[in-house]
Amino acid sequence: MVALEMEKRDRAAAMAPGEAAKGGARPVDRQGLLQHSREFLDFFWDIAKPQQETRLEATEKLLEYLRARPEGSEMKYAQKRLIAGLGMGRETARPCYSLALAQLLQSFEDIPLCSILQQIQEKHDLQTVKKVMKRPALFANLFGVLALFQSGRLVKDPEALMKSVKLLQVLAQYYNHLQEQPQKALVDILSEVPEAMWQEVLPKVLKPDLNSILGSPEHLEIFLLAQQKVPRHLEKLMGPVNLLSDENIPRLVTVLKTAANSVKKERKLPAVALDLLRLALRENKFPWFWNEIVEQGLMKKQFWPASYLCFRLLGASLPMLSKKQLQLVMRGDTIRHYGEHIVTAKPKKQPVRIQ
Repeated sequence: MVALEMEKRDRAAAMAPGEAAKGGARPVDRQGLLQHSREFLDFFWDIAKPQQETRLEATEKLLEYLRARPEGSEMKYAQKRLIAGLGMGRETARPCYSLALAQLLQSFEDIPLCSILQQIQEKHDLQTVKKVMKRPALFANLFGVLALFQSGRLVKDPEALMKSVKLLQVLAQYYNHLQEQPQKALVDILSEVPEAMWQEVLPKVLKPDLNSILGSPEHLEIFLLAQQKVPRHLEKLMGPVNLLSDENIPRLVTVLKTAANSVKKERKLPAVALDLLRLALRENKFPWFWNEIVEQGLMKKQFWPASYLCFRLLGASLPMLSKKQLQLVMRGDTIRHYGEHIVTAKPKKQPVRIQ
């Protein structure tokens, strides 16, 4: 792997003169590593180690080292090395380099985000990369955008934000490799975008088409997020939308089933389900939502991830409901199925708990 080869070159270049002599001719210093200390180069090795304490300590030491040399060649090399690390062959190392890059950008706000994004796209070029390196390059671009976001600066930089949104949309086309991760990252980023920037962002991330909105949990989540944050801009883009209608029941059930399946390993309530519940409460359509979508829709699917979604939605809804709504829920099938699940769940398998 490219980054792994770079690490090997680092080790070779950082050897003491005696060690180099034992191995024969001194290696060619293509990366300019000989001007850097062994201590500095070792930071990048430690950042990718499995022990969290080691990673955090190495990142902090790297930042301290760079603060003492803000204008030195080390800063340029650190950016280059962290960007290369985003595409490492070891999948567990990629988020480590991403977090370190995020902290670097957070600590040194004079580093332009657009410049970093450009370097990421050039280093891990999706158009020219060899087929065998396609997957690492895709993840490198994804973790690169996440680093920009985690720095806390992305939503304050309109140009970098728009370029990142565009890149995430490109990455979303590679579902076989990345699944829903680019769209989930987009939702996370949009949730932090200031209202003033939504007018420019909204047409880029949401098609004025209900079929598209109901095509995936992520698209629906963006719609619900926009409806909550910038309802006027959304109505201007799409016109009036009656999302909670009888004709949309099959598609709403399908998209929630997909959402349930996507989080079955995390064992949590999908955000889109909770947002739909809140929308139903705001529009005084909770009885319709609970009967048609939850009990007659998801609970009838005989699909355990969908049932778990219903159980978790039951727990999340209770503090929000009126007395009349509580009576509806307590007389329904969901609470009965949940009770049966608690009683019959095998001891080795923890039952879903209402929280």
